[in-house]
Formats: sequence, structure tokens, C-alpha cells
Amino acid sequence: HQLSGGQRQRLCIARSLALSPKLLLCDEVVSALDVSIQSQVLNLLKDLQKEFELTYLFISHNLSVVKFMADRIAVMYLGVIVELADSGEIYENASHPYTKALLSAVPSANTQKKTQRIILNGELTSPIDPKPGCRFAGRCRYAKPECQKPQRLDEILPGHFVSCCRARELNSL
Repeated sequence: HQLSGGQRQRLCIARSLALSPKLLLCDEVVSALDVSIQSQVLNLLKDLQKEFELTYLFISHNLSVVKFMADRIAVMYLGVIVELADSGEIYENASHPYTKALLSAVPSANTQKKTQRIILNGELTSPIDPKPGCRFAGRCRYAKPECQKPQRLDEILPGHFVSCCRARELNSL
């Protein structure tokens, strides 16, 4: 009870490494920490990754943290992967409408580059009893009747997978 949040995270990381794992599941590992401590913990994780040849399954809602930590990103919506690609590819060529909306919400320090925030409207799909088809269709501005059919991850570019029947059309691929 006398440890700070950052000290507790470091202790948890040390305990996790005690059994010499090859894979660590990091679920919102820095979400409750202030920004300076987040930076320290993330840098520690990067150093440990190199030293112990670790693989991380890193779960986060903070896209800046994801960009810093991840080599490959899977974007999920209501428990379903909607886009999967290398980190740079996701940030440069997001193809699923949900991924684009998420990235539009990330603050940018670049004052020269104006990004249009995508506001999501529409009906939220029930996570308990989802309708068949794309779970994002009720909120997607591009939804068509074919979106009500089951979707699958389709490789639209080498190593870049999207679960959207309109991805090629919307992204001119």
C-alpha cells in the first residue's frame, strides 16, 4: 500500500519476468499512470523486450502508446478484429472506417496538418447479442445492405487485412 503506481507496475513486471516467459500479456499496463511515469514504464518494457527477447501482446485504448510499442496492430470492434497490419501501415493507410475514426481522434502536435475528426453516430450494436454481419455497420457512414452479411478478414494489400466488404472500394485499391 506504500508503493506508487509506477512502483507497483515495475513490481508487476519483475514478477512477470521471474519465470522467464517468452510472451507477456500487457493489458492497459500504463493506463492509470501519469504521462511521465507512463514514459518510464514503456521505455523499461522496450529495454526488457530487447534484453530478454520478449513478445508482448499489448492491449490498450491509447493509440499513442500502441504506436510506440507495437510492430503489428490488430484493431478490434466489439470483440472482432476489423483491421490487422504492421504498425506503420495502420497509421499511414488505415482502411477500415472504424480504424479511421479512431485515428482521427488522436491529438497531433503537428499544427500544419489539419485532420478532420470523424464523429461516430448511429446505433451501437449490442455486444451481448450482435446482429449478423459487420458489428460496426450501425455506426458506419458507408454501410450498405451487403454489410449485414458476415464479414471476413480479407488481405487488401500484402500483410494488410481488413474485415469490410467495401474496403477496396472505399480506399480505391
